[in-house]
Order: sequence, then structure tokens, then C-alpha cells
Amino acid sequence: MHEAIGVLRYLRELARARRGVARDVDAYGQVHWLAELPGDVYVEPEAGPGDVLFSVPVIPLAPPAVIEEFDGWLAMRHWYRTLRDLASQGQEVVLATGLLTWQPGEGPAVRDHLLTTPVRIVVDERTERVDVVLAGHTSLRDRELLGGVSGFRPARTDWVWDAVQAGQGFGLRASVSDVLRKWCTVAFAGSDVAAVFREDWMPGQGAAPIPQLRLAPAIVVRPPDRGGLADHYEALLAWLARPGARVPGGIARLLAPGTGARILHVPERTPRTAADLLTGLLTRGRRVLVASPEADRLHAALPAEIGMLCATTDEADVLERLQSRSVAHDAGRHRAWQESLAERGAAADRTVAELRERLALTEATDVVDLAPGYRGARAELERRLAAEAPEHSWLPPLRGMPEKPPINRAQAAELQRLLGEETPRRRARTGQRDVDPGSLPSAAYVRTLIEAEAAAAERAERSQTELSRRLRQCDVTFLARLDGCAATVTGALERLGLAGHPQDWDPGDPAVRAFSDALSNRRPTVWARVAEMAPQAEWARHALASIAGRDIRLPPGEQHLRQLAAAAQELRNHLADGGTLKRGPLRSAAQRQAEPLLTGARVDGRPPTTPELLDVIFVHLMIRMSCQELQYVWEAAGATFPDVPAEERVTFFARAHDRLAVIREVLPAIEESCGLLAGIGIQVTHPLQWHGYLVALDNALLGLKVNRATADLTALRDSIGTIPEGAPPELVAAVKAIDDRDAAAYASALAALAEVRHERALQVRCEGLYERLRAAHPELAGLLAGGPPVRRWDEAWAWAYASSRLAELPRSAAESRLRTALAEAEAQLEGLTDALAGAQAWEACLARFDPAAPAVPAWIAPLWQIPDLVSVEPDAFDVVIIDGEHEAGAEALFLLWPAPRVILVGQSGDPLPAPEDEVPADLLPEDLRDLVTPTAPLFEILLTRFVPPAPGALGPAPAPPPEPEPVVPAGPVAVERGRSIVAYKRPELIQIVRQIAEGEPGLSDERLLERARELLGCPADEDLLVGARLRYAVEAYRESS
Repeated sequence: MHEAIGVLRYLRELARARRGVARDVDAYGQVHWLAELPGDVYVEPEAGPGDVLFSVPVIPLAPPAVIEEFDGWLAMRHWYRTLRDLASQGQEVVLATGLLTWQPGEGPAVRDHLLTTPVRIVVDERTERVDVVLAGHTSLRDRELLGGVSGFRPARTDWVWDAVQAGQGFGLRASVSDVLRKWCTVAFAGSDVAAVFREDWMPGQGAAPIPQLRLAPAIVVRPPDRGGLADHYEALLAWLARPGARVPGGIARLLAPGTGARILHVPERTPRTAADLLTGLLTRGRRVLVASPEADRLHAALPAEIGMLCATTDEADVLERLQSRSVAHDAGRHRAWQESLAERGAAADRTVAELRERLALTEATDVVDLAPGYRGARAELERRLAAEAPEHSWLPPLRGMPEKPPINRAQAAELQRLLGEETPRRRARTGQRDVDPGSLPSAAYVRTLIEAEAAAAERAERSQTELSRRLRQCDVTFLARLDGCAATVTGALERLGLAGHPQDWDPGDPAVRAFSDALSNRRPTVWARVAEMAPQAEWARHALASIAGRDIRLPPGEQHLRQLAAAAQELRNHLADGGTLKRGPLRSAAQRQAEPLLTGARVDGRPPTTPELLDVIFVHLMIRMSCQELQYVWEAAGATFPDVPAEERVTFFARAHDRLAVIREVLPAIEESCGLLAGIGIQVTHPLQWHGYLVALDNALLGLKVNRATADLTALRDSIGTIPEGAPPELVAAVKAIDDRDAAAYASALAALAEVRHERALQVRCEGLYERLRAAHPELAGLLAGGPPVRRWDEAWAWAYASSRLAELPRSAAESRLRTALAEAEAQLEGLTDALAGAQAWEACLARFDPAAPAVPAWIAPLWQIPDLVSVEPDAFDVVIIDGEHEAGAEALFLLWPAPRVILVGQSGDPLPAPEDEVPADLLPEDLRDLVTPTAPLFEILLTRFVPPAPGALGPAPAPPPEPEPVVPAGPVAVERGRSIVAYKRPELIQIVRQIAEGEPGLSDERLLERARELLGCPADEDLLVGARLRYAVEAYRESS
């Protein structure tokens, strides 16, 4: 007893640790927001318990031909497929309303629904319509979501809780909003937290610091609720604490596994396994508890009479039927009825065997040619097509499909990829005009124009003056003339070294003075005279060069240079004509006139007594005379030169005339500029004014550049033309980028247009392939999108074509009659078998039924709902069938409490994640601590703890019936009668069935199963397990043959 209590306490703590509270709706496996329902689906807001909330009709697999209807078809198809899957999976599904989003100051964020209403997903068998039906009571989950959160006190919402329990807030009725508003009012009363409610169907994004509550209805698939499991273990512990209580058999065997019957394990889990086990147990009068994740489906799979003995949610109807039948039960008549059913079943079984044999003979003579590679007997081809179906049935057969596929394997894979990558944006490309980005201006060119315009505008704005504003008002031709003249003058000034600001110029520079007078039109005659003296200055420079190096000295004192020059010239001519120099009165007149030169002048230290020396003196005198004349004209112009030797003065005058020549060269341009400016009221009479004028002119010309750049951009924009109807939005973006002067946006739009063209080509290719396939096989075209990868395309097409041809080929009249008769015989045999099983089960249950203490023969429920359905009375059932592993761990060992024996169906699952809280293992006996752990799956624990029975351990095998003798065909599998069924591997059982079938052709499935059962002679207590494993072997053999 002490060990049992320790085990239950451990399991209770494990259940508590496993019960983690999910506070984020995204943590659930599937959340389908009703706000995303297609508009064609009507939601009934006033639906009550048992009413349909909304329905989705069956949606054709082939997409619509009209592209505008594709999105709606895809959404409807998605919802239909999702709900259909939920209906087949049998998971716990709820309608959740009241989405609370909140990030408390302390603790985890909350983003989950406050109200949940259970729903059932039902598929109409006739129309295949899927209905979402409201079922059960609405629950308020505020305590679960906000337990322990500061500011929330559950007591404040007690009356809201009571209102929900009374039926308010159900489904999507108007009372839901009322309940949620009331909850917002009272949930945080008395604290600094205030909740806000919005009647909005859209889900919020993220958790806010203020509690926000919105309607946001959704279909949510929740994990099985294990909330009451810990309380169930509390109840079990309380029962053990009662005086005289004993440890239930299942728990006792867990503690001491060698003290009783072993566990049974059926590894092969098929849709019929649990139903067959349950039927067999009920025919033997056993009370059975079935833990199945698909309780409704399992109940529907049972024969009608068997199903009437099984409860799923309420036992009242079953007990009423038992009470009613027990009163009217006649054991003798019921036994006679069973014997009649058995005889009729045996006759029907013989009829089925005979018809199958006749059909096999008929099929062997029917040879058909369906397609290349598919020629032979019809029956053989049917078996071959059926065997190839698992690999090729992804390509459905279609009546009238062509023999060869319209596209090859590579194209099919390409189409599937294109369909998988298809987006609404890409789908719209084929309806848009094709725009070649190469026909548009390049991004670099547009950037250059935009930057040029911006730079010119910025410079023009920065250097703008009053004068520049006046010049900007002039026409382009006028400014061009001014610009030409200014360029000429500026070039001349730059050659003279006068390129900078005038304040840096030398005021004594003759060129500066000439330029200044030219601007003001001052002393034009004087400057003309100075310019005329330029040849004389040039002559003086050359003459000076001709006497360079001579030491020339003139007579001292003030001399008349012109007279001296004339005297030197006449004496030179006299000597050149043969005259000589004489003394005294014999001197010639020329000698007497040149006497001052002969006595006072010297050339290289010698008196000028020769014509050559006199030429030197004459040239020197002429240079002196030229310098005097140049000095006079330059002084008249206001220029002065230093009093230096003649040689230096000649250099000064020559350089001054060279610079003046540059000014005189551009004098027309200066005069034209001044004249043009004077015409618009602008006076430029000083170099400083000229400099200001140049700055203003440059600014005005920059304005012209801005205008030209703007005109270029406008012309570029106009070159694209008017945006045509149906143009891609990226072209509109490119034009807008030019208008906005956004070079980066234009480059992006240009790149996007290249991608648009690529997308358009992909979509054209996709639609072309799709239309080719759709014309040949519309259903397959719809299946490719989102389907599995295309594999063995040609082989699958050939299989589908052969299958469609086979379906079209008429059968012979004899074969059709045989098939019809066989189908009717098999249906009759199945009905008689189910009726016999039902009769046997009712007889056994009625024999056990006690009106004073009525009990339901069988319960079928999801594993985690069992604590809420069955009492804590130990060993209330004979057997527990666990159908599937349920993602259950050790916390599901409570199933050992209600029954002493357990049958496991299916394989063990993966190890479970460890719970957040640690569970004290010292509560367990030492021999269980390494086995019963928080991560160990339930099946692993039970199969490890309970060893399968050894062959013959349960006593001698029963003697085989004398008639008929079991047929033991020759084969590779050695059969040892009395050996446990668990000792045979699955392939061995299939081979045994094959050997029997080949030895006795024409046996029905039931007869084949019985023959195998007789041949093996397994222990009697394995009867149910033997039946389940052999049934699976028979089905596997039929499929393989």
C-alpha cells in the first residue's frame, strides 16, 4: 500500500509539472482567424449548442479559368482542406473569442483568448460539405492566463464566471461582447490597470503595456487538456486512504509485474484494429475502456449492435437500452437467432469463395491492351495497377486524357516550381504592358543631369547679387554676347597676370591704367598715340641690341641730342666719302660741327674717329631721343617710368608696349561689353566694377545652365511619353522619380523594371505550361500547386492513362454479373458477421447486466478525458485498450487503476520533453526510478515493465479440432503449434497466410484468418491479440497480391 501511494503521489506531481500554461495563442499547433474567412462563407453569429457556426462546401480541385477568381478559389480551397484535415484527425478544436494582449510590469506577456467553446468538425457524407458545429459549454480562462499576475484578483470576476457558466458568452452571440466588456470593467478594479475592449475581428500584434481585449474569433486546435489529471490522482489517493481499501490489480502488477497476467501489445495499428479488439472483447462479455484520440470515428466503425453498447460522452442512453432489452430478453430465442446467423454466415462464406473462384477464371481469359507496357489479362493488369498506385496515384486518372503527356518531366517540375513561387504581383504581370528598361535613359545619365541641375542651382543661389538678377532677365542671345566679350577680356587679363581681384593689381602697371581708362573711355587719343609709338619702342629695343656690349660715353654737360646726332651723321658721311680729319684751319665743316663728339665722346675708350664708331654714337643718340619721346607720350597717358640708364628704360618701354598691345587687342570687346551694359542701365567704369560684373555674369550664366539642365530633364521625362494604360507600377515610379529629382529612386525603379520583365517572362512561361497541362488534365494542373515534388512523371502518366482506359473498358456481361453477385455476397457476409458479433455481445452483456448496479459495457473516449468520465472505482473494467500512444508519458499510468489488463495498439512514441518543474523521484520504489521518468513514453514503460508471455507459459495449447485438419503448406516458415503470437515477426505471419492461401485457393478473408489461427494454435489468452495480428497479415497479403 505504501509503495502504491508513493507511485500515485509521484504521478500527481508529474501531472502538475506537465500542466504548463500557454499564454500565447501562437504556441498552439493551428490558429485559423475567422477574419480571414473568404467572403463567400457566412458565419451564423446566433448559432447555439449543436448548431452550425459556418460551413465550407466541397471545392473543386481544378482552379477556375478566370484569373480574377483564382485568389478566392485558393482561399476557399485552403479552408476546406484545413477543416477536412481537422475532421479526420479528431483533435480538440475550440472556437476562441476575446483575445487579451498585455505585457504586465512583471511576469510573461499574455496574448490568448479568454473564452473558448468546443466545436466539432463534421463532414457531410452525401455532399462532402464541412460543417463547424458548436458543442459543449463555454469556458472563461482568465484564472488560467492571469493567475499570479499583479493587479488581477480572480474574486473580482466571480460573477462574470457565473454568467458564463449560466450560458452567456456562448459562441459568437451578442452576449460575448457584453461578457468581455463586463470583464474589462471588473477585472482590474481598484488597481492602476485599466483594460480596453474593441469589437474587432482582426487579431492584435504584440503585447501592449495596457490590457487590450478584442473579439478576434478564431478556430484553435488545442493540445489535450490535462488540467484535471492532478485532481484525479488526488481522488485516487483519497480512495486508497479509505478503510479497507486495496491496491487495484493494475497498480499492483506495476509494483510486482510477475504476480498476474501480462500486457498485450498489437504493434500494427490500422483503422480496424481497435474496433476488432473491442468487438471481440464484448462478445466475450468483457467490460472495456478504450482510450482513443478518435473516439467518434472508432465508434462509427463498430457494427451497429456493438456501437449501441458503447458510450462516448454520456452513458444514459446505453444504460437505458440495456435496461429495456434485459426486460424483454429471451435467452432461448436469442441463442436460436445466433445459430441461425452462424449458419447463414457459413453459407454466405461458401458463396463468396465460390464466386471469387469463378471470377478469377473469367478474368484470366480477358486480355486487354491499355497502353505501351500495359498489355495482358485484365485481372493481372488490375492487380498491377493497384500495386503501382501508392507510387503513381499522385497523378489521378482522368477519362479522355491523352496517351502522352503534353509536357515532359523537366517542364512539369518547372511548372510546379513556377506555381509554387507564384504571387499575386507576378500573376498580374501578363496583364501589364511589356516595358524594356533598355529603352529608358540609363540611371547614370539621369543621375548626372539631376546632380548637374542641383549643383548649378546651388552655386547660382549662393553667388546671386542684384546685378546678377538684372542680367538673368536678359535674353539668351544678349548674355551670350556678353559672355563672349567677357571671355575675350578675361583671357587677355589672364595673359597679363591680372586674373585675380583688382585690389591685388599694381596701380602703376601701364596695362592696369590702360584697362581702367578703356573701361571709362578716358584719354582715348592719348592711348592711341601711345599705341602708335609701339614701333619706335620696338626699334629702340633692336637698336640697343645692335650696340650691346659697347662702352659709350657722351660729352659731359647738357647736350642737344638731335644736333649731336646730326653732327655724328655728317662726319660719318664725310669720312665715308674719303674725307679725313685735320687740324687747325684745315678742318672741314663736318669736323668742326662734330668737334664736341670728337673731344668729349668715347666708344670703348676711343674717340669716334671712324665711320663705325660714329655709327655707334649715332645709334646711341637716336635711342636716347626715342626714350625721350616715349617718356613724353606715356606721361601724357599718366604712366611714369623710373629714371634709369637708357638700356633699362628701353626694356621698360618695350614691355609696357607689349602689355598695352594686349589691352588694345581686346579694346573692341571692352567697348562692346560696356556699350551693351550701358544699354540696360549698367555702368562699368572701373576694374572693381568689371570684377563685380563678371561675378554677376557667371551667376546669370549658371541660371542658364540650371534652365538647360531642367530642360534636359524635362525632355528626358517627355521622351518616356505618356504612361500608357496597363503600364507596370515600376514605370510610374521611374517617371515620378525624375519629377522628384530622386536619382536613387530612378535607379531602383529601373532595376525593378528589369525584374518586372523577368517576372513577366516567368509568368508567361508558367501560364503557357499550365494551359497546356490544363487542356489535357485540369485536375492535375490544380494539384501541382503546393503538391509533392513531381517524381517519375512519364511512368505516372502512363499508369494514369492505363487506369483511365481500364475504367473505360466495358467488362464482359458474365464478369459484370459475377462482380455484382460477389459484391452483394460480400456485403451480406459482412452484415451477417457483424450481426452475429452483435448478438453474441448482447447475450454476453445481458448475462452480466445487474439492474441494481447497471454499468456500461464499454467506454470510448480520448485518453485525457477519461478522468472526467469514469468513476474512481478500481477494477471497474476488465480491459483497457490504449489505441495509439497519445503523446502520453508516465502521468497516464492512471489507466492501470480501472482495469487489471491493458492492450496496447501501435508503436511507442518518442521521448517526451522534460517538464519545467522537477519531480521528486524518491516517491517511487527504487526499481521504478530508472523506468518511470518524466521523459519516458507510456508504451515504453509498460512494455519494459511487463514482459511478453513466453511460449507455453500459460499452459498446454488446446487440442486442434478434428475436422477439418489444418493445411500446412510447404514453405520457408516453420510453424510451432502453441508458440506465442508475439514470437512471430510480421513478415513471417504474412508468409504463413500466403502459404495457406496458395494451398487452398478461393478462401475468404475470414476463412483464411480462421485457418491461420488453427494452424498456429497460440495460447488461449492471446485470442484477441492473435486475431488482430492475423487480420493485419491477411490485409497485407491481399494488398501485395
